[in-house]
Amino acid sequence: ARALAMATMATAWSGALASAWFIRVPRRGPMRASRAIRTGSVTFEANRFGSKPIIGTRSRTTAAAAKKKNKEDESESYTFDYEDDTDFDDADESGGWVEDGELSVEELNAINDARADTNADGTYFDSYAHIGIHREMIGDAARTGAYLAAIEAQADFLKGKVVLDVGCGTGILSMFCARAGARKVYAVDASGITRHAKRLVKENGFGDTIEVIKARMENVTTEDIPEKVDVIVSEWMGYALFFESMLPSVVDARDRFLAPGGLVLPNVADVRVALLSDQSRWDDGLGFWKDVYGFDFSSLQAQTKRDWSTDPPVATVKSECIVSDPAGSLVTSTNCATVPLKQLYRPMSGDVVLEFSQKDSKAVHGMCLWFDVDFYGKATLSTSPFATKTHWYQTVLMFDDCVVMEHGDKIVASIELEPGSDPGAKRQLNVYCNYDVVKAGDLVTIKDRDDREFFAQWTVQ
Repeated sequence: ARALAMATMATAWSGALASAWFIRVPRRGPMRASRAIRTGSVTFEANRFGSKPIIGTRSRTTAAAAKKKNKEDESESYTFDYEDDTDFDDADESGGWVEDGELSVEELNAINDARADTNADGTYFDSYAHIGIHREMIGDAARTGAYLAAIEAQADFLKGKVVLDVGCGTGILSMFCARAGARKVYAVDASGITRHAKRLVKENGFGDTIEVIKARMENVTTEDIPEKVDVIVSEWMGYALFFESMLPSVVDARDRFLAPGGLVLPNVADVRVALLSDQSRWDDGLGFWKDVYGFDFSSLQAQTKRDWSTDPPVATVKSECIVSDPAGSLVTSTNCATVPLKQLYRPMSGDVVLEFSQKDSKAVHGMCLWFDVDFYGKATLSTSPFATKTHWYQTVLMFDDCVVMEHGDKIVASIELEPGSDPGAKRQLNVYCNYDVVKAGDLVTIKDRDDREFFAQWTVQ
């Protein structure tokens, strides 16, 4: 449901653009350039790199000719055009590009207005006005049960205290807190679900305790909440933890309203990753095209791989498909009670060593990513393939090419999680992975990420 909501958001501004997208990439080395290109970073700011973006159209220039042209080009930026599949050659990775015009400042402004974060946020919040998505979240027993356990475990602390529920939805967490003894609960949500939350609060006898506020958390002032709060509770997590980028709203609330010594529930969030061997998923995605009712559709395999990268599957991963440490390797850990707000807008990264643990050799098709959160040690919630199924499932990061591994072989990787930075795309999450394959017994060496042999990228959206 969340994925569908974000897809709706993406279409809100797409109609304002022509059939082609344009990318300007500063020349900062091949790795950085390839990241920006594959992410689909789009810059429509006039003069950001010293000149206006150039409209490009794909030509039938060969890869060799394009390479020669790029070598001769000593400018500080490149212009690329994609998303126009006319005459598209899957084998032509370098492409050929010719300039055929410029966007006026007025056109640039119109495009930026259509893609503005405010417009995207409106569609995002509207998606949470519908009952269905709340039914799914409340019905997730692992999720809701973990919050209930955490709140009830803090009942002594909550008695007579003030609580702020950020992104309250139907008000279920607010009611947990009120039932546990909170004197006052401020329930904030920017979506239309608040009209139901207000009614549900009254119907369940908490009309004098819970105050529902319809607003973006960042726009809430001391006129709305005229006192400090003792507890902030929020179910802010998205796919791969940081998709939806809601944690900054929680941290903003913490910095402005939380009293010294107050609690943030949950207080710690970890991202973990493990090796994935899923032959069935690989065959379903690629092998399917080899024989389609007697026809060869295998040229669509390249598009399938691109789809895995631009919109990785969020799905249940069978535990037997995990072929490294079942606990996963920690990529990054966030302390929600102390993390600086500005840090949440920067890439978060970690180095991992994923050792193949199976006795027999197998093909490794990618990685499985999930998150765990903790509530001051009194309750936990895990979205691991080995834990109770949740509506977050797991995020499947498929490689372009599988790697056959034997017992003791390792994938040594630098993984980076980057919140979306383009206008209208701030709730996306970019995942970058630079990695080496190290044979059993070989020395694992420390390297700069860009010195590793392989690179993969995914955009959770």
